[in-house]
Amino acid sequence: MNSASSSSSLRRCLTSIALILPPAKFISDTFYSLYRVQGSSMEPSLQDGDILLVRKADILPYLDWKRWTSSSASSYEEEEANQTALRVIAHDAQSGRPIGENNVGYTYLHPPTIHQLGAVVVYRAPDAEKYPSSEYRVKRVVGLGGQIVRPRENWHRIERIPSFSIWMEGDNNNDEGSIEDESEKDTSTVKSSTTSNNYCKSIDSRTYGPVCKNLVEGVAERIIWPPSRWGVVSTDTPSVPRSWWT
Repeated sequence: MNSASSSSSLRRCLTSIALILPPAKFISDTFYSLYRVQGSSMEPSLQDGDILLVRKADILPYLDWKRWTSSSASSYEEEEANQTALRVIAHDAQSGRPIGENNVGYTYLHPPTIHQLGAVVVYRAPDAEKYPSSEYRVKRVVGLGGQIVRPRENWHRIERIPSFSIWMEGDNNNDEGSIEDESEKDTSTVKSSTTSNNYCKSIDSRTYGPVCKNLVEGVAERIIWPPSRWGVVSTDTPSVPRSWWT
């Protein structure tokens, strides 16, 4: 009797796991994932041990399109943000990105539309083959596709950012760090270098140029661990603008 009861409980447990794992895996791969920061390269915004909630797709993107094209912006800042978003997706469209009314049929769109300077983004390193232990990196968006950008600590250098690309740099001047994909932690740990803003040692857009959005994993939205640091990831921009539309 006890053996039959134990077998029944085991079957129910296995059935529950079988029902939960596929949708959980789909959500992790498509919509949201957890990443853990290692090192101090993104301080003070991100600190060693922070676990980030990263959004990997635009969910119901037609709602964003309706907001950006709305004529009911409540402030100059909102209208400027809407115009920036429209410029970005117009440049993205040159690489085949669906925009406008074409978005209506989409429940989600990957990668997310990155149109905000200062956003923190997790992406696959363009030089991952050269540095296999540094597959993922996390940086802050300094320039958008279609803009020109002046890299930090090299004011004589001007770069043009291609469509469907972004210019990424770190926050901290003095250290290096990494980020770990928590969703793969139980199988194969994947780490990535999150380098600093020190021009001589940094491995970011100042080293390999603009990052194609096809390499983007997602946008870091919240710090969910430790509890003392729970909150929204800040979207800081330089006090002196370093990117412009042409």
